[in-house]
Amino acid sequence: MSWWKSIFGGEDVKEAAGAKADAAEEVGGLNFKTALEAHIKWKVRLMGAIDGTGTETLDPRIVSVDNQCALGKWIYGQGGNDYGNNPEFKQLVAAHTNFHKCAGHVLDLHLDGKDDVAKQEIEGGAFAKASHETSRHLMRLWRALGI
Repeated sequence: MSWWKSIFGGEDVKEAAGAKADAAEEVGGLNFKTALEAHIKWKVRLMGAIDGTGTETLDPRIVSVDNQCALGKWIYGQGGNDYGNNPEFKQLVAAHTNFHKCAGHVLDLHLDGKDDVAKQEIEGGAFAKASHETSRHLMRLWRALGI
C-alpha cells in the first residue's frame, strides 16, 4: 500500500490501495499495477527529453496517440471488448486520451524551445492533471471490476 500512498496520496487512493492489498494485479489481460507504473514514468521520460538526460527519442506525433502504449492497446482491444460498457471504463478512456494529448503537447513545447513552459506543464499544469486523472480512473476501474 505504501507505493500507492507515496505516489498518489488522498483518501480515494488510500481506499483503493487498501482494497487491492491482496488482490490480483492482472484483470482481463491487463496488469493494472504495471499500467499505473508505466504512466507514472511518463513524467520522468518527458523530463529526460527536456533536459537531455533521456535515452529515447520521443516523437510528439506518436506520444499524442492513445493506442500505442500497453494500456491504450488494452483499451482498444480486450479491455474495450470486455468492459466497454462500464461507466468507469469510459471515463478512463477519456482521461487516457487527454493524457496522451497533454504529453504530446509537452514535447511540442520542448521542440519549440519552451522548456520552462513544458516543465510547468509536467509539474502542475495540464499534463500533471491529466496524469493524475488517468491514474485515478485506472484505479477506480480496477476497484469497480471487483478485483
